[in-house]
Amino acid sequence: MNRESFERVAIIGGSMAGLFAAINLQALGFNVTVFERSKESLANRGAGIATHDQLYNALRSAGVTPTQEMGVKSKGRVLIGREGAITEKQNMRQIMSSWGLIYRFLRAQIADSDYLTEHELLEVNVINKEKLALRFKNGSSIEADWLIGADGMNSTVRQIVEPLSQPEYAGYFAWRGLINEELIDQDLRKQLTNVITFGLAPAGHWLGYLVAGENDAIEEGRRWYNWGWYRHATASSLRNHLTDRDGRYFENGIPHHLIRQSLITDMQQEASLYLAPQIQKLINLTKHPFLQGMFDVSCEKLIHGRIILIGDAAFTARPHVGLGVSKAAEDASTLAKALYSKKRKDALKRWENERKRYGQATIQWGRDLGSHIKPIGYALEADNKAEHYSSPEVLISQNASHDPSKFLAEYL
Repeated sequence: MNRESFERVAIIGGSMAGLFAAINLQALGFNVTVFERSKESLANRGAGIATHDQLYNALRSAGVTPTQEMGVKSKGRVLIGREGAITEKQNMRQIMSSWGLIYRFLRAQIADSDYLTEHELLEVNVINKEKLALRFKNGSSIEADWLIGADGMNSTVRQIVEPLSQPEYAGYFAWRGLINEELIDQDLRKQLTNVITFGLAPAGHWLGYLVAGENDAIEEGRRWYNWGWYRHATASSLRNHLTDRDGRYFENGIPHHLIRQSLITDMQQEASLYLAPQIQKLINLTKHPFLQGMFDVSCEKLIHGRIILIGDAAFTARPHVGLGVSKAAEDASTLAKALYSKKRKDALKRWENERKRYGQATIQWGRDLGSHIKPIGYALEADNKAEHYSSPEVLISQNASHDPSKFLAEYL
């Protein structure tokens, strides 16, 4: 029996990175348990995501080739000007998926007995050089040979091993929404089908596309329309948006039903000033828009003894790069191979260096893509970088691209 069969790996975080890590490690013979703090299923979290070769390669490396379409086909991209006419157009074939669809596909690969909910990590202690003791808020405790922190941007594991590495606010947030396709009138729906649509406004751009609907349906009429509008906001403005009418502040994201109606009304009025009539209709059709603050996270180290950070717990890049899921997948699949290597120490060192380099590159590219999201009245033409990334051609070709490796190569 291989040593991997005796080694127990505890994965903190049952989202994408944790699932990819579990699938890859179990395939190599490791004894893996995923610990998720939430009681509810994560399947409905998140919204639309762009797929590309890196994501499919990561799925295949885990031995889980999809047997169904992973989303809605898009043939190209268009930019719609303020008056409603198309001002820029590019061909770009791509599958636009949803976070929930990919999550459910991955979750089905892990037995319920290996995926424990309501387990919030409290502390980790080193027993000896090869053993860790984990204690959870629900009173349970376990021993493990390895601990993988895959618990997202606000990682508890990262706070334990590298407390100085904290999320850094990017200076803007995104309004986001999901609309049942049936609510959109036929003429507008025809304009939106098979394309990713962009709108350019002062203080941030808008984009939207069709994704799988309820029960992962991708048939016409059963899909959802997913959109996001990036808006510049000071830290105090973000705090205001994350505070409900009773004065409660939700640092890690406010539930959509608690967002104050006055803020939604203000956003809709801004849309009427800056965005095309078609986009205004979509925004107004959204019953419960929600908010997502934009942050960067960058770690000094990924390996802390037998504790390892992956996914957004290690590096969180802005969603413009469209690499969140595939980066998590690559972190996990390459880590599994390093842990399985006969020359484990050397393999892990190489893994850490390569993934740090990749993570830092995604963060810098994301910052560049968001460099034009400035306050209303900011003179973009006086800022070479902001002017470049707000140009129509660059905006619609690089954001959530079908081939991010082409652009990321400049940062590696």
